[in-house]
Amino acid sequence: MTARGAPTAPGVLGPPPDVAERPSPAVGARLLAAVAVALLLGVLLTLRLGLIGGDAIGAADNGDTVRLTCVAQLVPDTTDGTAPGHGVAITEYRTGGPGCTRDAPTTSAGLVLQATVTIATALDPTPVAPDGSTRFTLEWLAAAYVALLAVGAGAATFAATAGRARWLVASAVVGIPAAPLLLVPWWSRFLVSAFSEPAGLLGTVWAAWGLLALAVTRPADRGARVIALALVALGGVVATTAKPGFLPVGAAVVVACLLVTVGTAPWRRRAPGILAAGLVVAVSVLPVLSSLRAQDEAYAWVNAHNLAFTAVLPEAGPSATGPLGLRPEAWGQSGQHFYLDGGRSVPDWQATVGDRPDELRADAVRFVAEHPRVLARMVHRGLVATLRPQIPYLASATGGARTVDGVVADVPPVPEGSQTMGPTFVYLDGLPGRWVPPTVVALALLAGALTLLPAARRRLAPTASGLARVSALLAVTGVGVVVVAVLGDGYCELAKHVWLGSYALVVSGGTLLAAAGGLVSARRVRRDAGPAPGGPA
Repeated sequence: MTARGAPTAPGVLGPPPDVAERPSPAVGARLLAAVAVALLLGVLLTLRLGLIGGDAIGAADNGDTVRLTCVAQLVPDTTDGTAPGHGVAITEYRTGGPGCTRDAPTTSAGLVLQATVTIATALDPTPVAPDGSTRFTLEWLAAAYVALLAVGAGAATFAATAGRARWLVASAVVGIPAAPLLLVPWWSRFLVSAFSEPAGLLGTVWAAWGLLALAVTRPADRGARVIALALVALGGVVATTAKPGFLPVGAAVVVACLLVTVGTAPWRRRAPGILAAGLVVAVSVLPVLSSLRAQDEAYAWVNAHNLAFTAVLPEAGPSATGPLGLRPEAWGQSGQHFYLDGGRSVPDWQATVGDRPDELRADAVRFVAEHPRVLARMVHRGLVATLRPQIPYLASATGGARTVDGVVADVPPVPEGSQTMGPTFVYLDGLPGRWVPPTVVALALLAGALTLLPAARRRLAPTASGLARVSALLAVTGVGVVVVAVLGDGYCELAKHVWLGSYALVVSGGTLLAAAGGLVSARRVRRDAGPAPGGPA
């Protein structure tokens, strides 16, 4: 048993209680703060996206969104009936479309879209065409995501204010993950789109809020930590089931849940975290497998080609053609995306790529495993790409219903969207600040590792220690997204594929700064308080 007044055992992602505890804020005040934060974030995000006034910013279709819109049987409300290639983000759709041409996987993005369409149709069932179809706009979908983000912010605020931390610390819990969405449109504009990225972003933001709330509360704050743990677990499920590229978010969440403690009873304080981790895996496994199966059925040879020709061959050189099962002459097409000419210029493409995508992928992964310098260069390029998550080839401007005349827009080429790697490499190699992403990762991992040392744990401020561990976990998540991106599709659309990783790294850096600030503040408080009564001078 723990003696009265003695500190309880610390949680791995949260600090132990101080000996001199401040009273926890009243539940009513916490609830009021949670509602206020949720409303404020909702309003700010609505303004950021331009959802009021008809000047919304979004992300234009590049041909991928039909995989999601078909799930809700949506058809673009344009003169040519298509969404990509118009130089604007198509937001206006009609219901009653033909549906998907093949079995669609169950994804969180699809479920959010279907639910939003159902609600919108119930609120406004007025037909807009003789066939009985009704109107649907992606701005309504964005509003749904904004509402879900607001709910998460409120839950994180309610949980974070349960501890003895100052309100400023609790506000940082919400502010650090929310700031990137409010300050720049690089991530938030995808909420006005039919991509799967918004669901991944929602899940990652929820998970980050939950982790930060755990970092500033104590195991004894049972109710708060259960809320924070639920936010982490839900975020992991939503992000993981959005698309296969976001699997690292789920993996990080499972690890975090296993490390969380709730309560002080030695024999059961880890039970909630273990249960949450098990639920994340159980709920996610079937949707993830269905997404992987759908990806392989539709894009196995495309992804294998891009991995080999845009990443492994350019980084390894012509000697890699043999281990990859390609003809030596294939080196001449090194750096070419599949969509440049569909592989027609590659000698024996059908025999070496088209008929054996699984074998080519396995050979490529085996090759980089045996040549870690090649893998390191690939991951480094992916990290550098996180510096520029703007993805300019996906236009931000939106177009209204029937305003598109079917003419394909003349979009200026950008290196992020180049179908040959020469311009992309020149662009990435010339970016200023290329040292920033690797440095953030290194510092976050170092800070997290230091908190595991007994001597450091005694000297570090508890809240700063928890924040440092969250920063390290988010850094690992960002690197994981990058690794999956470069090993999944090479450098094809690299900026878009590492887009969520860039967000994780930004939040990791912000959390690391907060940890440093908390450490400095705690030391100043200790210095001003002077020695304890009866203690050494």
